[in-house]
Amino acid sequence: MRRIGLFVGSVVLLVGISVAQSAFETALLQRARTAADALFSRLLQRLNAEYQQGGAERGVKVCSQVAQVLTQQVGREHGVQIRRVSLKNRNPRNAPDAWERQVLLRWERGLREGKPITEVAEWRTERGQRVFRYMRPIRIIAPVCLECHGTQIKPEVLRLIRERYPNDKARGYRMGDLRGAFSVKIIPTEVQR
Repeated sequence: MRRIGLFVGSVVLLVGISVAQSAFETALLQRARTAADALFSRLLQRLNAEYQQGGAERGVKVCSQVAQVLTQQVGREHGVQIRRVSLKNRNPRNAPDAWERQVLLRWERGLREGKPITEVAEWRTERGQRVFRYMRPIRIIAPVCLECHGTQIKPEVLRLIRERYPNDKARGYRMGDLRGAFSVKIIPTEVQR
């Protein structure tokens, strides 16, 4: 009888731990999604406002002068590390790390095969520390995106891009292409804030 009680107690404890872990992971996922939403919204809002003021040339200026600052602000506000990454990055700061690169390549394969691509969230061990990683794809969904990232970029816009980003790789896209991703990292010590 005592063994049965011990067994039942162990099962209850394991179920309780599992439920708590699931709730914790759900909260982390929501936090990552919220940060990605906030960054997307702010960047889009700022780009739209600047584009209305002066077209794609103003958009290039915003991306080179403001996008990194907005990204850092969103990260601080949500207590996460967030960035935009791409296999064809314009800004060297947006080059993917090994895990991000793996996810981006998997998404590109999926698109070529006609499969839908969706967010990815998982625990990783990095430098001996457990971290929660999240990525959401960024696709070319509007013709205006192609004014800076397409195949036919106006000469004055191309001049600005080359001036600000001498090693630019972020051109030649078409509608529907994978542009990159929002990448979020949450470190356990950041979770406890």
